[in-house]
Amino acid sequence: MNHKAALIALAVVVGVGLYWAKPSSVFINSTMEESRMNDVRARVSVGPQIQLDDLAVLKAQGIEVVINNRPDGEVLDQPSHEAMAAASAALGLSYYFIPVSPRGLTQDNVDDMRAALAASSGPVFAYCRSGNRSGILLQAATQGGS
Repeated sequence: MNHKAALIALAVVVGVGLYWAKPSSVFINSTMEESRMNDVRARVSVGPQIQLDDLAVLKAQGIEVVINNRPDGEVLDQPSHEAMAAASAALGLSYYFIPVSPRGLTQDNVDDMRAALAASSGPVFAYCRSGNRSGILLQAATQGGS
């Protein structure tokens, strides 16, 4: 295998690992409140944009709640939140649309994410274009305070 192919293979392996990584692994408990927040983070996965067909795969993997953090219309081939909501409902998945602008989070985003997480007890998958906004929102929503 040449050097370029090895780098591509490594990038794919790292990318897959990051895709399925749970953000809870980077947090340390020091209080009861933080412990409860870590319990929330332990059941939430974040990742990049999914397609309608991916919802059945998530359901088969045990996901019960899907949180869409991507505003509609960022790219032309992105499924609308209405289509994702309908497909989620057809599979028995709970669905929340909490769009986060590429310009940054708002307090409403944080409050809505907290409410969605509080209303959900099962495994959650949150997504945006790359997973970054979802991860940042998850961290902000589980830090406590307002």
